[in-house]
Amino acid sequence: MASQVDGIRSQYPDRRRIVLGASPWVAAAVAQIAVYVAVRNRLPDEVVSHVGFSGPDGFMAPIKLVAITVAVYLAEATLFGYLLIRRRQTTGQYRLVAACAWGAALGEGYFLTASFAANAGLSNPRDLDFPMSVHGPIAIVICLAGAAVGVALAWKADHR
Repeated sequence: MASQVDGIRSQYPDRRRIVLGASPWVAAAVAQIAVYVAVRNRLPDEVVSHVGFSGPDGFMAPIKLVAITVAVYLAEATLFGYLLIRRRQTTGQYRLVAACAWGAALGEGYFLTASFAANAGLSNPRDLDFPMSVHGPIAIVICLAGAAVGVALAWKADHR
């Protein structure tokens, strides 16, 4: 096991691993900002900040929601970038962390960005039509596809 760890660490600089772990979260942050810019003039004073299975149950100002979401994405980018450069990590652990980074970022990014965009044109955010029975499975499929991308990118980096 130690040879796998040493082989990966010596071959691939930490910068590449940081980018692998952070880039999907940065992309999610950019998508959230882009959606905000595109729909900001059509948003109500408060937007839905949380959707439960019974419907919208949390509300806040749109810019506040975007700021919090982007801050969380950047914190997750930092976390996953760090996790991919940790010492004593096997190839399997490295690929698993990459899968988690990409899967979670793309799934969460879809869900939060789509639910935010769905607020556009509403006069009352309580009228949000964002059924979990539809968007939950979509987010899961995107999450699984993102995990596959993360593994593929980690594998590709291992074989350069």
